[in-house]
Amino acid sequence: MLNYKQLYYFWHVARSGSVTRAAEQLHLTPQTVSGQVAELELSLGVALFNRVGRRLALTAAGRQALEQAGAIFSLGADLEHTLRHASQELTMQVGIADSVPRTLAFELLAPAMALATPLRLVCHEERAEQLFSELASHKLDMVLIDRPLPPDSGVRGYNHELGRSPLALFASPELAARARQGFPASLEGLPLLIPGEKSATHDSLLAWYRQQGIHPHLVGQFDDSTLMKSFGKAGMGIFPAPLAMAEEIARLYGVERIATLTEVTLSYYLVSVGRHLSHPGVQAVMEGAKQRLAALGGKK
Repeated sequence: MLNYKQLYYFWHVARSGSVTRAAEQLHLTPQTVSGQVAELELSLGVALFNRVGRRLALTAAGRQALEQAGAIFSLGADLEHTLRHASQELTMQVGIADSVPRTLAFELLAPAMALATPLRLVCHEERAEQLFSELASHKLDMVLIDRPLPPDSGVRGYNHELGRSPLALFASPELAARARQGFPASLEGLPLLIPGEKSATHDSLLAWYRQQGIHPHLVGQFDDSTLMKSFGKAGMGIFPAPLAMAEEIARLYGVERIATLTEVTLSYYLVSVGRHLSHPGVQAVMEGAKQRLAALGGKK
């Protein structure tokens, strides 16, 4: 009988073109992955790969196996989805990249909780690479992130843009008043708090500063946007956030909006393993997101 775990390892290697990359995606050692693929070839009695330099090239049998494996795992995902949601209560497994503001994630996910059918929401917060790996293995129904799935990620997924929001700058009332006088030149020398390099905001904001001829006085860099806002609340520096969340941020942290950077637009994506969204909760997120972001982002 066909060993589906071995077939799954083969599928990862075939799509990535490398045992090492497949092992990273599967969080296994290259030796384990290589050994399992070798056992699959032995049990089938055919070679699935030819080595071409440092890369692995599929044989004719390997290409046929890859095509059939994709169909098998797609069917398995459909079966898992059907069985998972056969009961009255739905479960929605959501991955949230650590670069997505939590208040915005709440706004985007709220429509799923408003469904007539009860839904149990399970949120996972990880690095984007880890989330994409779990999505590929069908452990997640969707991933929320602030940049599309890279084409070289080795994961077959589909990007669905949820909406866009201009970037705004915030600070404690005293610091905000100083920053508004002669903006944007007034930002020269003022302390700046910035998201970590994993966030799309990091590069966009620094590029905007360069375009304005301003040298940012970086005093803090944070992977956790909530911690960044807490430092901003204490007057430690100016910080960026989506305009879509301006009122919420002002209310929660007692800060003021300095200005809206209309030249800098943030985009948010729902990444799924299928082109068509079949999960009712994921459909609700997709349908409600553009309207919510448009309404929130339109506030000046």
